[in-house]
Amino acid sequence: MNSKKEYDMAMLGKNLTGLSLRVVISGYIVYLAWKILSGSLDGTSPIPEWGSWLIFAAFTAAAVAFCAFAVRKYLDARKAAALPVVSQKDGKAVTFEAKEKDETEN
Repeated sequence: MNSKKEYDMAMLGKNLTGLSLRVVISGYIVYLAWKILSGSLDGTSPIPEWGSWLIFAAFTAAAVAFCAFAVRKYLDARKAAALPVVSQKDGKAVTFEAKEKDETEN
């Protein structure tokens, strides 16, 4: 049976907006880290150079972790937004959840 999954578009749109905002926030965190580092390398910052590199690494790691969290939350929300599949059997509508078949099952 070749059927395409259907999703609740309102829920999916809301989650896509959340993903977009989280990715933008991650980018802003990296931007802030870059500005701190570049200020130190120009000599206009009271923070020592090694401290700026440490702050840059910490902010970048936090941004990457937040971005990974955002993608994970979006994928979980997308799975939750999947609509149940309705099929006709013997003239009656039978509803069951659309789940991907686990390959470990026999």
